[in-house]
Amino acid sequence: MRESLFTGNIAKHLEKNAHRLPNSIAVLFHSNPSSKKTFSQLYEDVINCASFFTKKGIKKRERTLVLVKPGYELIICCFGLLYIGAIPVIIDPGMGISSLLNCIKITKPKNIISIPLIVWSSYFFRTTFSSIKLRVTVKNNYSDKIRNYSKTDKPKIHEAKDTELAAIIFTSGSTGKPKGVRYLNLNFNAQIQVLQDEFGIKEGEIDLVTLPVFSLFNPALGVTSVIPKINPRKPASAKAEFLVKAILDHKTTTAFCSPVIGNKIATYCDTCSISLPSIKRIMLAGAPSSPDLVESLANRLPAGKVIIPYGATEALPVSYSDNAQIKSLYKSIISGEGSNLGRPIKNISILIMPIRNSPLPNEKEEVINPIKMEFELGEICVAGNTVTDGYDRMPGATRDARFIYKSKDYHRMGDLGYWDREGNLRFMGRKVECFQTEDGPVQTEKFEPFINNISGVERCALIGIGDEKIKEPCLVVVMVNRSLSKEITKEIRSHLSRVFPKHNIKRIFVESKLPVDARHNAKIHRLSLARKWSDKVSKNQNLGLD
Repeated sequence: MRESLFTGNIAKHLEKNAHRLPNSIAVLFHSNPSSKKTFSQLYEDVINCASFFTKKGIKKRERTLVLVKPGYELIICCFGLLYIGAIPVIIDPGMGISSLLNCIKITKPKNIISIPLIVWSSYFFRTTFSSIKLRVTVKNNYSDKIRNYSKTDKPKIHEAKDTELAAIIFTSGSTGKPKGVRYLNLNFNAQIQVLQDEFGIKEGEIDLVTLPVFSLFNPALGVTSVIPKINPRKPASAKAEFLVKAILDHKTTTAFCSPVIGNKIATYCDTCSISLPSIKRIMLAGAPSSPDLVESLANRLPAGKVIIPYGATEALPVSYSDNAQIKSLYKSIISGEGSNLGRPIKNISILIMPIRNSPLPNEKEEVINPIKMEFELGEICVAGNTVTDGYDRMPGATRDARFIYKSKDYHRMGDLGYWDREGNLRFMGRKVECFQTEDGPVQTEKFEPFINNISGVERCALIGIGDEKIKEPCLVVVMVNRSLSKEITKEIRSHLSRVFPKHNIKRIFVESKLPVDARHNAKIHRLSLARKWSDKVSKNQNLGLD
């Protein structure tokens, strides 16, 4: 990768595009196509927003909680804060009220910019919001309300250094407590550079926005954001017809979405025999995507491909694969050899380290060498400019997740994987969701893709039940047709005894749906399933044995 063209405050990239592309469309709304915004208009609204915040008393480096509905207001509020050098704190309210309040308590924001309900609630939860000195309410007419604020006194854009803290973005907490991730300007700029250099996203492209936080990159790249008629906090409820219509109507060239959204698009296109000729790439992220979904989606893109980036809130992206690679590895993925995460992105270092629950030592404390053997399972660890600055005000969690090796600061992804013979990184499951059985350790990706490929199975989860260190492996299965549960369960048992005779999986539990994360509606909460079924089996030892 060439030397980065993106440095400093990412709001300056928007400023540059407002001058270079004043009349090009920056944001348009599929539900109201006439209400579009040019780059010049977007930048003017950002300046208005920055002026409004300044006059309200928000200062640079002040942590400012942003709980605004996804859409145009979120974009201008975040860029308005970045413009003046304040630090947006972004928390997904879908994580639940208890986790949300705990995140706020840890972060101690000085200001809150939010919808009326949250602002009102901040007075009720006084202990949690004790650090707040300023409250700003954002309603639907917010951009109109602030329109006159920059007429007399336009603030100067903050000249930020790459090493400055730019934002705090919380993890979803799908396998543990949500943690605030420290994003430096360096990290944002590295991500923008990767989108341009590795994924080929160019100025003038049109992006379907289904994950709101990623729309913040588009103004920096000169890319149009199409905001579809969707509740991004509930992607499972999105209507596929609206998504596909937005792509076709606006000749969308790119999209970044969860497997749930990708599946809706693919299924609708298959049912209606629709192709998407304008699409150059659809990126699927947030959870492993099945090979069948990747192939089905790719078949609807005559001039494009499906890209599967690998990463996390703490480090995104670090590697990627595409539909051609997934197709060539189809049999190995389905047979339990792990999802393909592809090759590392340029200037990203990936190590497979020996599995251990305690912190990995820094190089001056003790030398633990990475695993270099093919097919040897270990913990995926990454270093590079897309890797963020640790967790905010959580030194213990930061130390658990970080270590120094050969003068590089590595982040432990919390995932298990290995290098295959072709040099691809393979994913075997979250470390915390893999467990020990009487027959040895088991990983979720060893079993789930195979079971998911059985006719009649919609989705499954491998869990370990019991209170002891040695767990009993069980399957939780969602059926396409629940009335056929007995027949499908019998077929699953037959396949298990034939393909995985070593691992004696006796119990199969049937559920109508699996608990998933709020952000992507894709990551299964296997630990909560394990607690639920451990408790049920303790009360009825015959559960799941039929």
